[in-house]
Amino acid sequence: MNQLFSKSLLGFASISFLVCSSQSTMALVPNNVAVILNSGSTNTIGYRIYISPTGEANYVDGKGSGKGKLSERITKKFFRDLKASEPLSSLPVQQSCVKSTSFGTTTTVSLGDQRSPDISCPGNAKTQRLDKDVLAIIKVLKVENIPKSQGKPLPPQNF
Repeated sequence: MNQLFSKSLLGFASISFLVCSSQSTMALVPNNVAVILNSGSTNTIGYRIYISPTGEANYVDGKGSGKGKLSERITKKFFRDLKASEPLSSLPVQQSCVKSTSFGTTTTVSLGDQRSPDISCPGNAKTQRLDKDVLAIIKVLKVENIPKSQGKPLPPQNF
């Protein structure tokens, strides 16, 4: 009986370790993967998009999650514009960027340990290029910032 209990406990511990380690591995974003984050608003859900340098994209919006593949042209332009905009935190934004209280959102781009300010209020040509890149990406992937009444909240971001 004691041996059976010990084996069961060891099996449970092994399964727990595998589950915990796979969750933490899945939660990490590699340094070369860009993350586009739209905050949503009072009335909209927002979205997150993960893009690898190969153009593979994973996203989640109010309709659920999905995958896609960006063209080589869009992918290269996006990553080239990201690199040209470093450090991302120093990108300027318009000071007079007026947004609706109910529908105004913030869109940021991250790569590695860098994160941009709101690129939807571009303050220079570099920020404007990134904003246009993001608009092209959401169009290709058909990602939408839909009303809260028509979708589900985004799952938590675990990192």
